Amino acid sequence: PAFRGPSITSSAHMPVAANTGPSTQLRRAPALGLRMSSDDLEVGVSDDVQNVGRGTLLSKDGDAKTEVTGKVKGLYEAYPYPPEAVFDGATVGYNHRWSWTHANAFLFGEAPEKNDIEILDAGCGTGVTAQYLSHLNPRAKHFDALDLSEASLAIAKERAERAELVGNPNNAIFHQMSLYDVADLGKTYDFVNCVGVLHHLPDPDGGLRALAERMKPGGIMHIFVYSALGRREIMLMQEALALLQEGKTDFVEGVAMGREIFKVLPESSRIKTREKERWEMENERDSTFADMYLHPQEVDYTVPTLMQWVDTVKDLDVHFAGFSNPKMWDLERVLKGSPELLAKAKSLPKRQQYRLVELLDPDTFTHYEFFLVKGEKEFKDWTKASDADLKSAKAIRQAGLQPWPAQRVFDEMYNLIQLTDAEYEFLQKCAQDPTVESLEWDDVEEPRAISEIMEEMENKITNEEILRLVKLEFLFLRA
Repeated sequence: PAFRGPSITSSAHMPVAANTGPSTQLRRAPALGLRMSSDDLEVGVSDDVQNVGRGTLLSKDGDAKTEVTGKVKGLYEAYPYPPEAVFDGATVGYNHRWSWTHANAFLFGEAPEKNDIEILDAGCGTGVTAQYLSHLNPRAKHFDALDLSEASLAIAKERAERAELVGNPNNAIFHQMSLYDVADLGKTYDFVNCVGVLHHLPDPDGGLRALAERMKPGGIMHIFVYSALGRREIMLMQEALALLQEGKTDFVEGVAMGREIFKVLPESSRIKTREKERWEMENERDSTFADMYLHPQEVDYTVPTLMQWVDTVKDLDVHFAGFSNPKMWDLERVLKGSPELLAKAKSLPKRQQYRLVELLDPDTFTHYEFFLVKGEKEFKDWTKASDADLKSAKAIRQAGLQPWPAQRVFDEMYNLIQLTDAEYEFLQKCAQDPTVESLEWDDVEEPRAISEIMEEMENKITNEEILRLVKLEFLFLRA
């Protein structure tokens, strides 16, 4: 199962291409490490550092946006992505980012009032995330998934059929189209997912805005984009291959050439060392190797440029709501040994705290995963609730507890958590957040009040134990 640690697929999904409107100049950010004020920053990539996506090696003539779009499409027709196998039966695993209930509890402190939501998966690729979104949101009433690659969509449709999702209202309706044209579907959405897509667009600002404009009030968007600091060696290899291919986009040749380079590089090479330590296993597949080292267009962010980018949709009342892996951004993880430094770091504004963490531990952050929300909603802090309010709350057990049923289960960082006898009994009596299987098996219970559950328990559970389950996100509460 995939919890709040690494995502199920650590590389990008198939991007959707820009429309063929007027030419847009590709934007470049200043070189990494250059001291500049936030007002001077430009969102995008750095010519000085990465020469990313062979953008400067593409033809200067004609519509650069259209040219890049065509090359991106060509990559994913040659190597459909992600390359996860298609299998029969239900999805295996769990990811809180794709559960409407869990995402709401994470962001707002409580489970949502409704689950009959409308979902958009923008850049669905071969349908891995679409399958998870269907699996974890079985009461969704409409689900659109779009992508530009015909080859990838064919696999996505097969994946849904073999998972026996076809015919369910929550199964994705697949569209071969540009992300920029999402308004043509005539829908707005409660839950938008865009994994590994926006950083491959020639105009990430326009792509983000196109999605933000389709969010309903109270809607949530989950985004995954690349981080520059943790991908330094990847950038170097990208540029090396671009130089050797002299601007061509022959992806099969590029994969062969890249593998030969890794074979002959000295062991002391930073590029080779990083590949072995971090990427070698998943890059055994040519599609992953090509997506990483041969992509025709890539934008890599730092915390300052990321925040500047997401702020471009503030006028739509869409706001940054936090990283979806917050423990990785905890200052105590990097400065725990020095109380004085830790206190000084915690006095910084939140965005500067994020920047400090990535500067002190750059290799950890190869990408950013985060939520945006439309509108403002107060966070429900159950530790401050009265005893009566707590006991009247409806209790919902997380659908992804593993192993289950068991008194020792994994948390989101794969730590084994020992449940007390009362906690274990309580969770067993809670209604589980439904999945496709639980609906099909007619095994869905409606959430009950905590007080009602407590009345039938043999072990007496304390408020402290209930709140611990909430903190662990094993338990979701709804007022």
